[in-house]
Amino acid sequence: MVTKQKWAADFARVVIYAFALVGFAGVAAFLLVPRTIDWCKGDGCSAQGWIGAVSGSLATIFALAAVVVAIQALRVQRKASEAELRAYMFTDRAEYDVAADAIEIAIRNCGATPALNADIFLDLQLVDKRDDDLQADVNAKYRLGVVGPDKYHTLDWINVTAKRTDHLAELHIGAKHICVTGWIDYEDIFGGRHRLRIQTALTSDGKVFRKKLDILRQDLESPI
Repeated sequence: MVTKQKWAADFARVVIYAFALVGFAGVAAFLLVPRTIDWCKGDGCSAQGWIGAVSGSLATIFALAAVVVAIQALRVQRKASEAELRAYMFTDRAEYDVAADAIEIAIRNCGATPALNADIFLDLQLVDKRDDDLQADVNAKYRLGVVGPDKYHTLDWINVTAKRTDHLAELHIGAKHICVTGWIDYEDIFGGRHRLRIQTALTSDGKVFRKKLDILRQDLESPI
Protein backbone atom coordinates (compact mmCIF):
# COMPACT_ATOMS: atom_id res chain seq x y z
CA MET A 1 0.00 0.00 0.00
CA VAL A 2 2.83 2.37 0.89
CA THR A 3 4.60 1.52 -2.38
CA LYS A 4 1.47 2.26 -4.42
CA GLN A 5 0.96 5.58 -2.65
CA LYS A 6 4.58 6.54 -3.26
CA TRP A 7 4.31 5.55 -6.95
CA ALA A 8 1.13 7.64 -7.31
CA ALA A 9 2.82 10.63 -5.66
CA ASP A 10 5.82 10.35 -8.01
CA PHE A 11 3.55 10.03 -11.05
CA ALA A 12 1.57 13.10 -9.94
CA ARG A 13 4.86 14.97 -9.64
CA VAL A 14 5.74 14.06 -13.22
CA VAL A 15 2.36 15.30 -14.46
CA ILE A 16 2.83 18.57 -12.58
CA TYR A 17 6.27 18.99 -14.19
CA ALA A 18 4.71 18.43 -17.60
CA PHE A 19 2.01 21.07 -17.05
CA ALA A 20 4.61 23.46 -15.67
CA LEU A 21 6.73 23.05 -18.79
CA VAL A 22 3.71 23.56 -21.03
CA GLY A 23 2.88 26.70 -19.07
CA PHE A 24 6.45 27.89 -19.46
CA ALA A 25 6.19 27.30 -23.19
CA GLY A 26 3.04 29.40 -23.35
CA VAL A 27 4.62 32.26 -21.38
CA ALA A 28 7.72 32.11 -23.56
CA ALA A 29 5.60 32.31 -26.71
CA PHE A 30 3.67 35.26 -25.30
CA LEU A 31 6.87 37.12 -24.46
CA LEU A 32 8.30 36.44 -27.89
CA VAL A 33 5.35 38.00 -29.73
CA PRO A 34 6.16 41.73 -29.29
CA ARG A 35 9.88 41.21 -29.83
CA THR A 36 9.28 39.26 -33.00
CA ILE A 37 7.02 41.98 -34.36
CA ASP A 38 9.65 44.62 -33.53
CA TRP A 39 12.28 42.62 -35.40
CA CYS A 40 9.95 42.26 -38.37
CA LYS A 41 9.89 45.86 -39.56
CA GLY A 42 12.18 45.35 -42.53
CA ASP A 43 11.37 44.25 -46.06
CA GLY A 44 10.70 40.59 -46.61
CA CYS A 45 8.91 39.98 -43.32
CA SER A 46 5.58 38.18 -43.48
CA ALA A 47 3.01 36.75 -41.14
CA GLN A 48 3.84 33.28 -42.44
CA GLY A 49 7.51 33.75 -41.59
CA TRP A 50 6.72 35.02 -38.10
CA ILE A 51 4.34 32.10 -37.47
CA GLY A 52 6.99 29.68 -38.70
CA ALA A 53 9.62 31.14 -36.36
CA VAL A 54 7.30 30.99 -33.35
CA SER A 55 6.18 27.47 -34.28
CA GLY A 56 9.80 26.36 -34.49
CA SER A 57 10.53 27.82 -31.05
CA LEU A 58 7.45 26.15 -29.55
CA ALA A 59 8.39 22.83 -31.15
CA THR A 60 11.83 23.03 -29.53
CA ILE A 61 10.34 23.88 -26.13
CA PHE A 62 7.80 21.06 -26.34
CA ALA A 63 10.53 18.62 -27.41
CA LEU A 64 12.58 19.58 -24.35
CA ALA A 65 9.47 19.21 -22.19
CA ALA A 66 8.86 15.74 -23.61
CA VAL A 67 12.46 14.73 -22.81
CA VAL A 68 12.16 15.97 -19.22
CA VAL A 69 8.82 14.18 -18.73
CA ALA A 70 10.27 10.97 -20.18
CA ILE A 71 13.26 11.15 -17.82
CA GLN A 72 10.99 11.73 -14.82
CA ALA A 73 8.73 8.86 -15.90
CA LEU A 74 11.73 6.52 -16.09
CA ARG A 75 12.80 7.58 -12.60
CA VAL A 76 9.32 6.90 -11.24
CA GLN A 77 9.27 3.51 -12.93
CA ARG A 78 12.72 2.63 -11.58
CA LYS A 79 11.80 3.62 -8.01
CA ALA A 80 8.56 1.63 -8.21
CA SER A 81 10.42 -1.44 -9.49
CA GLU A 82 13.04 -1.17 -6.73
CA ALA A 83 10.36 -0.78 -4.05
CA GLU A 84 8.54 -3.84 -5.38
CA LEU A 85 11.60 -6.07 -5.72
CA ARG A 86 13.86 -5.10 -2.80
CA ALA A 87 14.33 -7.03 0.44
CA TYR A 88 11.94 -6.47 3.38
CA MET A 89 12.91 -7.83 6.80
CA PHE A 90 10.16 -8.40 9.39
CA THR A 91 9.52 -10.37 12.57
CA ASP A 92 8.03 -13.69 11.49
CA ARG A 93 7.67 -15.22 14.95
CA ALA A 94 8.31 -14.28 18.60
CA GLU A 95 7.57 -17.11 21.06
CA TYR A 96 8.39 -18.44 24.52
CA ASP A 97 9.02 -22.17 24.94
CA VAL A 98 8.00 -23.08 28.50
CA ALA A 99 9.68 -26.50 28.46
CA ALA A 100 13.01 -25.10 27.25
CA ASP A 101 12.61 -21.83 29.16
CA ALA A 102 13.71 -20.05 26.00
CA ILE A 103 12.60 -17.16 23.83
CA GLU A 104 12.83 -17.61 20.07
CA ILE A 105 12.52 -14.78 17.57
CA ALA A 106 12.47 -15.50 13.82
CA ILE A 107 13.41 -12.77 11.35
CA ARG A 108 12.16 -13.24 7.79
CA ASN A 109 12.93 -11.62 4.45
CA CYS A 110 9.52 -11.05 2.86
CA GLY A 111 10.98 -9.40 -0.24
CA ALA A 112 11.66 -10.77 -3.72
CA THR A 113 15.46 -10.33 -3.58
CA PRO A 114 18.14 -11.10 -0.95
CA ALA A 115 18.89 -8.91 2.05
CA LEU A 116 22.64 -8.26 2.12
CA ASN A 117 25.12 -7.49 4.91
CA ALA A 118 22.48 -7.98 7.58
CA ASP A 119 23.49 -7.14 11.16
CA ILE A 120 21.23 -7.93 14.11
CA PHE A 121 21.36 -5.94 17.35
CA LEU A 122 18.90 -7.59 19.75
CA ASP A 123 19.18 -7.58 23.52
CA LEU A 124 17.11 -9.28 26.25
CA GLN A 125 16.40 -6.92 29.15
CA LEU A 126 14.54 -6.95 32.47
CA VAL A 127 12.69 -3.61 32.72
CA ASP A 128 10.04 -1.86 34.80
CA LYS A 129 8.11 -0.35 31.86
CA ARG A 130 7.84 -2.41 28.74
CA ASP A 131 6.40 0.40 26.62
CA ASP A 132 9.46 2.63 27.05
CA ASP A 133 11.69 3.22 24.05
CA LEU A 134 14.35 0.69 25.03
CA GLN A 135 17.80 0.70 23.48
CA ALA A 136 19.80 -2.44 22.74
CA ASP A 137 23.41 -2.87 23.75
CA VAL A 138 25.51 -2.12 20.66
CA ASN A 139 27.79 -4.98 21.71
CA ALA A 140 24.88 -7.43 21.31
CA LYS A 141 25.63 -7.71 17.61
CA TYR A 142 25.14 -10.78 15.49
CA ARG A 143 26.51 -10.83 11.94
CA LEU A 144 23.84 -12.46 9.78
CA GLY A 145 25.13 -11.70 6.28
CA VAL A 146 22.75 -12.72 3.46
CA VAL A 147 19.09 -13.67 3.89
CA GLY A 148 17.46 -14.94 0.72
CA PRO A 149 13.90 -14.22 -0.44
CA ASP A 150 11.28 -15.84 1.80
CA LYS A 151 14.04 -17.15 4.10
CA TYR A 152 14.29 -16.56 7.83
CA HIS A 153 16.77 -16.74 10.67
CA THR A 154 16.05 -17.49 14.32
CA LEU A 155 17.69 -16.24 17.50
CA ASP A 156 17.30 -17.89 20.91
CA TRP A 157 17.71 -16.77 24.51
CA ILE A 158 17.86 -19.65 27.01
CA ASN A 159 17.21 -19.84 30.78
CA VAL A 160 15.02 -16.78 30.48
CA THR A 161 13.21 -17.13 33.81
CA ALA A 162 15.74 -19.44 35.53
CA LYS A 163 18.22 -16.58 35.60
CA ARG A 164 15.60 -14.25 37.09
CA THR A 165 13.96 -16.30 39.82
CA ASP A 166 14.15 -13.35 42.23
CA HIS A 167 11.76 -11.41 39.98
CA LEU A 168 9.26 -14.15 39.03
CA ALA A 169 6.48 -12.79 41.25
CA GLU A 170 6.93 -9.30 39.80
CA LEU A 171 6.97 -10.69 36.27
CA HIS A 172 3.69 -12.53 36.78
CA ILE A 173 1.88 -9.46 38.16
CA GLY A 174 3.32 -7.13 35.54
CA ALA A 175 5.53 -5.11 37.89
CA LYS A 176 8.54 -6.07 35.78
CA HIS A 177 8.89 -7.26 32.20
CA ILE A 178 11.26 -9.28 30.08
CA CYS A 179 11.74 -7.58 26.72
CA VAL A 180 13.76 -8.32 23.62
CA THR A 181 14.55 -5.08 21.86
CA GLY A 182 16.86 -3.73 19.16
CA TRP A 183 17.12 -3.43 15.42
CA ILE A 184 18.24 -5.09 12.19
CA ASP A 185 20.38 -3.29 9.62
CA TYR A 186 20.60 -4.61 6.07
CA GLU A 187 21.10 -3.62 2.43
CA ASP A 188 19.03 -4.35 -0.66
CA ILE A 189 20.50 -5.32 -4.03
CA PHE A 190 19.96 -1.75 -5.28
CA GLY A 191 22.40 -0.29 -2.74
CA GLY A 192 19.85 1.04 -0.24
CA ARG A 193 20.52 0.59 3.49
CA HIS A 194 17.54 -0.09 5.78
CA ARG A 195 16.72 -0.58 9.45
CA LEU A 196 13.92 -2.48 11.16
CA ARG A 197 13.32 -1.66 14.84
CA ILE A 198 11.84 -4.38 17.04
CA GLN A 199 10.56 -4.49 20.61
CA THR A 200 8.80 -7.52 22.11
CA ALA A 201 7.68 -8.46 25.63
CA LEU A 202 7.04 -11.71 27.48
CA THR A 203 3.64 -11.68 29.19
CA SER A 204 1.96 -13.75 31.90
CA ASP A 205 -1.63 -14.66 32.68
CA GLY A 206 -0.75 -14.37 36.36
CA LYS A 207 0.69 -17.84 36.81
CA VAL A 208 2.04 -19.03 33.46
CA PHE A 209 3.96 -17.15 30.79
CA ARG A 210 2.20 -17.03 27.42
CA LYS A 211 3.68 -18.66 24.35
CA LYS A 212 3.28 -15.65 22.08
CA LEU A 213 5.31 -12.57 22.92
CA ASP A 214 3.67 -9.19 22.47
CA ILE A 215 5.22 -7.33 19.54
CA LEU A 216 5.21 -3.81 20.93
CA ARG A 217 7.16 -2.21 18.14
CA GLN A 218 8.00 -3.11 14.57
CA ASP A 219 8.74 0.16 12.85
CA LEU A 220 8.73 0.51 9.12
CA GLU A 221 12.22 0.45 7.71
CA SER A 222 13.94 3.75 7.19
CA PRO A 223 17.22 4.43 5.37
CA ILE A 224 20.19 5.00 7.68
